[in-house]
Formats: sequence, C-alpha cells, structure tokens
Amino acid sequence: MILNTIYLQTMTSEKVGLVIQQNNEVKQVSIDRTSFSSVVGTIYIGRVKRIDHGLQAAFVDIGHKKLAFLPKKEVPLSRENPKLSIENLLHEGMNLIVQVVKDPFDHKGARITANVTLPGHYFIYLPFGNYFAASKKMNDQDKEQLKSMIREWSTGEEGAILRTSATQAEQRELKNEWDLLQRKWMEITDKAKKEKPPQALFVDREIPDRFLRKYATNQVTEVICDEVELVQEMKIKYPHLQSKIKWTDNIEKAAPVSIPQLLATLTNKTVKLSSGIELVIEKTEALTVIDVNTATYSGKWNKEQTVLGANLEAAKEAAKQIRLRNLSGIILIDFIDMKRIENHDQVWQEMKKQCQQDPTFCQVIGFTNLGILEMTRKREGVDLYSILCQPSRREWTALSFAYQLERELLSYRRQDHAALVIEVNPDVLEQFLLHIDINRFNEYMKIPIYVEKKTLGERQFVIKFIGDLNWLQHSGSTAVAIDKLI
Repeated sequence: MILNTIYLQTMTSEKVGLVIQQNNEVKQVSIDRTSFSSVVGTIYIGRVKRIDHGLQAAFVDIGHKKLAFLPKKEVPLSRENPKLSIENLLHEGMNLIVQVVKDPFDHKGARITANVTLPGHYFIYLPFGNYFAASKKMNDQDKEQLKSMIREWSTGEEGAILRTSATQAEQRELKNEWDLLQRKWMEITDKAKKEKPPQALFVDREIPDRFLRKYATNQVTEVICDEVELVQEMKIKYPHLQSKIKWTDNIEKAAPVSIPQLLATLTNKTVKLSSGIELVIEKTEALTVIDVNTATYSGKWNKEQTVLGANLEAAKEAAKQIRLRNLSGIILIDFIDMKRIENHDQVWQEMKKQCQQDPTFCQVIGFTNLGILEMTRKREGVDLYSILCQPSRREWTALSFAYQLERELLSYRRQDHAALVIEVNPDVLEQFLLHIDINRFNEYMKIPIYVEKKTLGERQFVIKFIGDLNWLQHSGSTAVAIDKLI
C-alpha cells in the first residue's frame, strides 16, 4: 500500500490541498476558492417557489441565482407513497430542508434532494434512510456484523451506508462517530426552525472535509496544516487522525513541491516526460482531447514495440494529469498509431488500471475505429483550468495572480523585517483588494506592507524591498500602506 502525506494550506484566502505519495509524487491537488467552491453536500432551509405537475418536481429557493430542482423521487414521503403526485407532497411557500447533490452548471440551477445525508469517515448517516447498506468492497461477513451493530444504535427512520474504512475501526470509534452525526443532525433541525429561508444550515467544505474523506486512515501518514485553529478543529472532528494531524507555520517549506510552480505546471497544456514523450492537453467546453507525441522518444525495439512502449507510458501520465487537473466529462486520447489489435487492448487495459486509482469514477470505454481512446470521468467540482485561467486561454486571471501574491507575502510573515514594499499590476491589485480580507491578512502578516501600482507586464507583481522603513522614507517611493487602500 502506498502511503500519503496530506498538506493543507488554509491560512490563505484560496485554500489548497495536496496529497503527496512516499516517493514525493503528487497524487492529488484541490483548490477551494470562494467563487468556485462546490456546494454539493451543503444543507439549506429552502422555500418551495413552484410546483411543476408535468415534470413532477418542485423548484426551491435556496438563495442561489437560479431556483434549485427537486424531483418527486427525492422527497422522503414519495418513497413510502410512490403513487402520490408532487402536489400531494409539497406546496408552494412550504419551508423544506434540502441538500445539494449537483452543482449549478451553465444556465441550470442546483439539483437537490430532501433525502438528506451527513458524511462521516466510517459511514454516511441517513436521517430518513430507513435502511442500512455497505460498500461493495466489504466481504459479506463484515457487512452483516457492522450493519447489525449500527441497527442497535438507530431509532425511527435512521439509516446508514457503511464505508470500507469502517472495517478498520473499533466499535468505540464507530459509536463515537454515530453519536456525533446524530447530534449534528439535531443541531441542523433546530437551526432550521429558527432561520428564515433561504439559509445554509450545514456546509461540507472541500478543504479539509471532502478532501480528507477520500483517504482511509491507514493510507495517511500525516496531515500537515498551516492554521492553528483548523488543526485544533480537525483533531476534534477526526479523532481517528488525531495523532497524525500536525501544524506548520509554512506549508511551502514543509511540502516537497512549490504550490505556485505546481499550479503553473498543471495549467500548461504541454506535459513533457523524461523519456521524450509529450502530451498536449486541449480542453474545450464540449470535451478534452489529449494528443500523444513521440517527440524525442526512442525505444530499444522495433517500431511497433517502440510505439507500444511510448503509449503505455503515456497512458500512465494521461491518467495522472486527468486526476490532477480534475478534468471531467468526455475525454478523448489520441495515442500514437498502432497496427496490432492486441497492442490496442494492452493500452486500453493499462488505462483502465491507472484510472482505478482515481477516487473519482472513470469509465474507459475503448478505442474507436479511428484509433482514439474514449473515456468519461464524473464531474466533481471545477477543473483547474476553469479556476485559474481566463476562458478559452491558458493565461492566469488577475484574481489567480492576486491569490499567488497573498501566498508569496505570507511566506515572509515570520521573518524579522520592518516592512515589505511591492510593485503590483493595477488589475491584480484591484482583485487583491476585492477578494482578500485585509484585516485578517494583516493579523497573520504582522509586517507592514506598502504597495505601489505599476504596469509590469507578465510578471504581475514584484517584491521591491524588504527591510527598514528608513529606505521607504528616503527613496521617494510612492508606495502606500496596503490597509490605506481598502
């Protein structure tokens, strides 16, 4: 089993999660940015705005620009009475606790359910489930033992779906999590009675919550985070990881990779491997195309074997890049032409093998008559291109540079300097002041920051001076204290 270290950079406004394997290879990257945060898992008290008889669905106001879509089958009472129409279950103006199961996309509102679930590390708690299920990866004996145990703890309509990690837990750990999720549901229902809809009642954060749940306890060696308050919160919330959760004052120094360099690499369309193979990744609105080129690759065998070797290596890297960039939907991979059918099959099997390591569901369909490999990957969250880059371009947005500037400045926070003077492109500075909480930022920095607007071109920002304030007073600089710009 390959062990992983998880790094969480949460002191910054843009949260970043990294999973690094023992060999220092990056396994997963996640960015949690307010403007692109997934709302899947968020529980709301909403209000029914419209009932559609033809669709047998309701449209619910949960505070988004578009009304959320609630099909009849996602209302708990419809499970008991499937013949009842939506009008018999809900009415306009009714307040309802709902949960997002699919993010808003393009012109569509979020898809929601009233069959709410609360995720834990060992199981998913179902307040209205009325049934118990278990992961398909469990053997039958474990399934029955664990389901029997949890049934004894449940009351009323409660249910649960057991995760594979439950087989590694002691009964005390399972009971503690069950009690914790029960209390959390009671808190949510109490809050729903007091809040005026639409209002969020529970937020399932990408970092750290969804990010940590993807890995079993025995797959993780350490969880390293740069925010003291979050470290304390995680130790309470994730007791099974308590001894592994640690604090660092600088993730950039603790991690074996540079976050800015990694993000820049993952938004470059060309991936060059040490063997000489190149992957060119082009993402459009409809699909993603990955083109495999031999470039300077040279094999040791005949041409067909050389091509097969190149394609097998490319399959491993393509699966890795798809996972790291969080690409989804239809993905076409144009491997180097192969003549033999058995070689196509070998590459197909290798791609399937690599995609099995992806925590997000992938389906590798096979080669078309034109020799292009077809696959799909479930959409979970937003891909890195959409978060970091300008639409239809590979260049970072001004906002992405603003978040990078914040990371850069915070790396100086524990150094003994009287002041920092920076030059910043006007559009980057504008985004910095709009999206960074300056008061929170200054609390962390504890070093005065002085800013000078200047058109710098591609560099976007530069740290001009670090040191004594006397320099600033005698240099003739037009830099202004950052908190004066708010």
